[in-house]
Amino acid sequence: MPPRREDGSVFLSVVSYRDEFCPDTLKEAFNKAKYPENLFVGLVQQNCEEGSPIGTKFCNAGQIRVLKMKETESLGPYMARYFASKLWMGEQWYMQIDSHMTFLQDWDALSIEMLQAAPSKKPVISHYPPPHTADLVQKSKVAAPRLCGPIFATSDLEAQIVRLEGSYNYDSVKLDVPRFAPFVAAGYLVAHSDMLREVPFDPFLPYIFMGEEILLSARLWTSGYDIFSPTYSLLGHRYVRSHKPKFWESIHRTFTPGVSVDFSTSLRRNHCASILSHSTVFVT
Repeated sequence: MPPRREDGSVFLSVVSYRDEFCPDTLKEAFNKAKYPENLFVGLVQQNCEEGSPIGTKFCNAGQIRVLKMKETESLGPYMARYFASKLWMGEQWYMQIDSHMTFLQDWDALSIEMLQAAPSKKPVISHYPPPHTADLVQKSKVAAPRLCGPIFATSDLEAQIVRLEGSYNYDSVKLDVPRFAPFVAAGYLVAHSDMLREVPFDPFLPYIFMGEEILLSARLWTSGYDIFSPTYSLLGHRYVRSHKPKFWESIHRTFTPGVSVDFSTSLRRNHCASILSHSTVFVT
């Protein structure tokens, strides 16, 4: 891995699957960053056609690194995040978001300020952001929702994996110090970039969707990291998107109908790794 820099630089991991909002997400991320010159994006773009020219300026400046994949080659969001992590080039801070987000002004600097205010040597800031329709200026005046609600999945396909049910407004008072939380969310996560060395993404979990967050939470915790919620919300998220294409819809186009893709190996690995979590041990 490249040597880590101490220059205030931010690596923003973004994975996109046929997402029409991805260009606007990147545009707004740069436009509303306090220090856009310090922002470097690692984008895994899984599309069936070429995307928007938005962002050409930052691409030409070397601030957007893109791994392009055909949508039929998608192995799910967790594998895409693994690929995105390989685009890290030593930036000081690691941030991870989804490709359909909105941003509060100065979101980059405020995220790092919250991380540095957390009472831990190895903090992670994360939660499920409010919906994109929320007024983030107003949301900045109240405590952010926290992620505290796990359940066991009931479908046979998910094999009783632990699911996270969403963030809730547990706090009536906004504090300056982030509060502890038990879980991280994949759609907004901020950490020291040493996380990529100490808790690298597992490259052997294809097709995992539900399960990536509980696994990462367990591996972070057992590697000495403390998880916190942001003190207030900095990003918005486009939820539901039920009418938008999903990666699992492309599987039969790759393998043809009637050919089963075996998710059981990934699910068993996820179960075992959640139980026996350690950043340097992968269970086979």
